[in-house]
Amino acid sequence: MQECAQCGHELEPFFDSTCEPPVAWLCATCRRVMLEQDLRVLSPSARRELAALQAFMTPDARDERASKEGPTGLGRAHARARAILENARSVPVDIERIAAEHGYPVRERSLRPEERGTIARDGHHTVIVINRDRIGSAAERRWVIAEELGHAVLEHSTLVASAAPERPLAVPEPRRRAEEREARRFAAEVLMPEEKVRGRFAELAPRIYRALGLRQRQAETDEVIAALAGMFAVSQLAMRIRLEELRLIQE
Repeated sequence: MQECAQCGHELEPFFDSTCEPPVAWLCATCRRVMLEQDLRVLSPSARRELAALQAFMTPDARDERASKEGPTGLGRAHARARAILENARSVPVDIERIAAEHGYPVRERSLRPEERGTIARDGHHTVIVINRDRIGSAAERRWVIAEELGHAVLEHSTLVASAAPERPLAVPEPRRRAEEREARRFAAEVLMPEEKVRGRFAELAPRIYRALGLRQRQAETDEVIAALAGMFAVSQLAMRIRLEELRLIQE
């Protein structure tokens, strides 16, 4: 395993193919993507996924500003997620049940290799479709369901394109990026509700504060992140980013 030359934190590998060495390394602390190969030699799906990861990991000042806008922008995603979670008292949140209750049952099908999930028609019903050939873990499956549910309940324009593939709707790129950010904000709040994350973090945080030295503090922080990720059934990377967004740990 490699360490980040800038912060010393353990890097996470990114693979273009499971039978090949990593093509990039991700640092959740620095929020950087470090390529091992020229981007042009990677598969189209790997390039798209790396671009999406970089967009997700890179803080955007506009996100913080938009979250204060109330019923619009990212504040709208936060408010909608809070409303959906009104009757969810325990973690991990049963995201598949929540999706079904809101009219979007989950189905598994083979999709295009670059797609993790989508919204589609199944007879007379609209469903969330998970790519059975692409999802690698239960945590990733939960995230994809939450993100697609976000697109659905926030009535994003991409839904129109998904519902009518024979007449695709061209969604302007800035609008698509904004909708992706909004869906990710929704997914983060649904799967890692702020109030519950703060409460569980407060129970575990003393071990971080008692640590002596930077390396020990990083090790304790990593263990707290791993424990919280297990509690909320999300990936450790998603939990780290969530804790940083809530300013519970430093970037």
